[in-house]
Amino acid sequence: MLKGGMLSRWKMWSPQYKILRNHLINFKSVSTYKNISGVNTKQPKSPRQFGCMPHVTKKRKYKYEEGKTYHGFQCERVEHISEFELTSYTFRYERTGTELWHIDRNDSNNVFSINFRTTPFDSTGLPHILEHLSLCGSQKYPVRDPFFKMLNRSVATFMNAMTGPDYTIYPFSTMNEIDFRNLQHIYLDAVFRPNLAYFDFLQEGWRLENKDIFDKQSKLVIKGVVYNEMKGAFSENAQVFSQNLLNNIFPDHTYRHVSGGNPLEIPKLAYNDLVEFHKKYYHPSNARIYSYGLFDASKTLALLDEEYLSDQSWVDNSYSLIRQQERWTQPRLVHISSRLDNMGTTIDRQNQIAIALLMCDATNIQESFELHVLSEVLIRGPNSPFYKNLIEPNFSGGYNQTTGYSSDTKDTTFVVGLQDLRVEDFKKCIEIFDKTIINSMNDGFDSQHVESVLHNLELSLKHQNPNFGNTLLFNSTALWNHDGDVVSNLRVSDMISGLRESISQNKKYFQEKIEKYFANNNHRLTLTMSPDEAYEDKFKQAELELVEQKVKLLDEVKIEKIYERGLILDSYQKAESNTDLLPCLTMNDVRDPPKWPKLFIQNVQNVRTQICKVPTNEITYFKCMFNITGLSHEETQLMPLFCNVISAMGTTNYNYREFDKHILLKTGGFDFKLHLIEDVRDSKSYSLSVMINTHALNNNVPEMFALCQELIKNVRFDDSERLKMLIENYISYISVGVASSGHLYAMLGATSQVCDAGKLKSLLYGVDHIDFMKNFVHSTSTVDICDKLSTIASKVFNKDNMRGAINTTQSYEPSAISNYEKFLESLPTFGKTQTSRNIHYLDPSCQQYVMNIPVNYCAKALFTVPYLHQDHPTLRVLAKLLSAKYLLPVIREKNGAYGAGAKISSDGIFSFYSYRDPNSTKTLNAFDETYKWLRANQNVIDQQSLFESKLGVLQQLDTPIAPGNIGIDYFLYEVSQEDFESYRSRMLSVTIDDLQCAIENYFGKESMHYGKCILGPVNANLELETSHKWIINN
Repeated sequence: MLKGGMLSRWKMWSPQYKILRNHLINFKSVSTYKNISGVNTKQPKSPRQFGCMPHVTKKRKYKYEEGKTYHGFQCERVEHISEFELTSYTFRYERTGTELWHIDRNDSNNVFSINFRTTPFDSTGLPHILEHLSLCGSQKYPVRDPFFKMLNRSVATFMNAMTGPDYTIYPFSTMNEIDFRNLQHIYLDAVFRPNLAYFDFLQEGWRLENKDIFDKQSKLVIKGVVYNEMKGAFSENAQVFSQNLLNNIFPDHTYRHVSGGNPLEIPKLAYNDLVEFHKKYYHPSNARIYSYGLFDASKTLALLDEEYLSDQSWVDNSYSLIRQQERWTQPRLVHISSRLDNMGTTIDRQNQIAIALLMCDATNIQESFELHVLSEVLIRGPNSPFYKNLIEPNFSGGYNQTTGYSSDTKDTTFVVGLQDLRVEDFKKCIEIFDKTIINSMNDGFDSQHVESVLHNLELSLKHQNPNFGNTLLFNSTALWNHDGDVVSNLRVSDMISGLRESISQNKKYFQEKIEKYFANNNHRLTLTMSPDEAYEDKFKQAELELVEQKVKLLDEVKIEKIYERGLILDSYQKAESNTDLLPCLTMNDVRDPPKWPKLFIQNVQNVRTQICKVPTNEITYFKCMFNITGLSHEETQLMPLFCNVISAMGTTNYNYREFDKHILLKTGGFDFKLHLIEDVRDSKSYSLSVMINTHALNNNVPEMFALCQELIKNVRFDDSERLKMLIENYISYISVGVASSGHLYAMLGATSQVCDAGKLKSLLYGVDHIDFMKNFVHSTSTVDICDKLSTIASKVFNKDNMRGAINTTQSYEPSAISNYEKFLESLPTFGKTQTSRNIHYLDPSCQQYVMNIPVNYCAKALFTVPYLHQDHPTLRVLAKLLSAKYLLPVIREKNGAYGAGAKISSDGIFSFYSYRDPNSTKTLNAFDETYKWLRANQNVIDQQSLFESKLGVLQQLDTPIAPGNIGIDYFLYEVSQEDFESYRSRMLSVTIDDLQCAIENYFGKESMHYGKCILGPVNANLELETSHKWIINN
């Protein structure tokens, strides 16, 4: 999600993308909810009734004491969790039973969230649309879309709202306390006292409206932000598969419905049903409130008591409880259809299969943790049974995104899924799955493989995340939603110790779990999916019939009312809001830049090395970058593949299984990334580099460097069968999910029309890379590819073209440098090669990547000035202003796209984009009319909108950075802390006159170097509607 471009994330059920890191059942929307005002006479439950008696704690000084009451909140439980250096406080509001979980931790990035258990009873998307409407104005802030308006009145590090399968959460985070209190007021008023205006329902949910609202004779169509969002979501096959897996393995309760909304069911939602749902499910007794960080929790308790909870009474919220799924007596098989993906593999291989098993109750914390570890042992890496038996035989494109263990639902699940396989291989997959389970149950696992999984988990506990508070919230939400013990769930070290103890006492511990949960489990779903070439046509026909059914019920009076309502909505959307009602920071609140540790530059064995001494929790982080600009064009195009497979091929001294085992036992893994970096001073040249990123516990640093040395000196590309499998999995991986990131691909496609560096970026990261890889593999033998990758490896790791960076603690720094020196001693040196290439700018052009999906992703890119040019911060402020004042109101609110915005990158490319957009040429026209709008609406650029736009930029500039990544901008771009502070100061000093000058200089006349790009369905009238020639990529 691009902050400021999209309102919410509807969380699709997908175990592999669980946040630790995200069908046509016809049920009438319930409209007979009981009014809660009649049941307020019951007394709040006691702590015993809630199953949470005061917890006995050790003698430690705490800010709040168990059993005491603070602003109406009784403190029920206090615990210190040493592994995360935090103290957990559990409060419960005595009048309503509302639980508040406060995490006190020395972390400047503070978090707040209001969570509700929202169980859908149909697929109209009611909880999802309510989430949107709640943020469209409230009693205290009767401003249309205060959420979007606060994006630029805040320096939040995160602001969003999310609808999951059975919950809705409203989280934000910020490092500024004034900002924190402002956003608390906005969010609390939004959820407890929203306006829920009917016209916001029409805008955000769905409406029947004339295609051209000013033409009474134009046909009636369905519009709406969520409606278009979900059309986009259901155009992605991976999402369709994940959603159907959830619906079919839990067929008896709320999970059988689509919480985000099925596009063909959304138009069945009535506005009154949504209002009634809010009264019941957003009651404080059904809420859970989370706060995290350094800020005073007593202020939060007082605010809740005085303004939102004291006039409420307890209600029994058992109506929202999710019961366990009744277990099946026989396994089930379900087959579904999907769209033909023209960017995917051949039609005969565009099939997917998943075998899913229902596991344990999510609230059984130790059991769920152990099943999670067991799942990793079964599927993770080349030493796991399923990888060996399902992936290495190479009859598929590898695991699909549903693979893994998930605790996102009341009952946890384990899934193994494959993508890009033939229908005739479904049977083979099932047979291999069964055989793998039986063999694992009988033979057990290699102890080192199990230990490598546990080590990786332990290392992740030490790894510091700048968004720890948000991560903790997202990891805990599902468990908390089912009344699980979220505090005990933080004691991961205890759970690991408990598991190790169980394994040591019973050598068949995991084997017995496999017998119980895998071999003898009848609650097993096999879901298969195959493409239907008529899938999109069938959806369009169903949508057309839905509209026709609704139109048949209309007489002339109702049709006239729809026309008039469309005009009223248009006026409603254009009306000016009194944003003075909203809180806003001042310049004094944000003037000081964040302080970062000093970077030291040393020449270590003739290698420029950046050193940062910083508290890293006993971890050393190492990055090294090799300039590869001198590679040939073909070799450069193969670098993304090279980066993907190099650590999976094995070395001279270790086969790939042994090497993977050593990596996981001693390090956090080796990540290879290709970087194309333009000169941020003048954008006249660029360089190409490959960066290796790894980290390890301090006591494993010698082994980390030894393994890195082994890999880059002795990697082998002689196993053609393994490489063939890795290549096919890689192509399958990059081909999946294009639509879900369609705006990013569209911006890359537009940039590729601006300059040759942009064209190369698209060939390395964009849709063009997918096409290149397919064609290259088709025309080149695997043996030849082995030879080409070996040649690349012999050229890339040149000590003369290397730079290094080490982030570690001050006390360990001498040891880290000593081990680093030994690592450098063995690296080959064969002279400096070409280190940069000149950038050439291109004539304007337009291109479309045709996709058989029902929405568009549009982009326009033009060259302006790079990061260190004096006008760059002005253009960055302008991009924020355009997003908030022009693009979002026109493209999102009025025209129905899910998201839209503008941005400028460090290379000086200024981009416009839209996301899940029902329009294409209409949106491109809006991009083109930017200058016209700016000149016609000069009054919009006032001191307040200027300051708000600066705050939007500060959200990005002042974002928290993990200890392991401090100094990354200098390492990649040679942007120093002094450069950064100068840039930040210039940005804050931008005036209205500066903006006006930038508007004239960069938008007053059409840029000499621009490009346009659309990802979306065929448009036969594209050239006619745009008056441009288009390159069409089918």
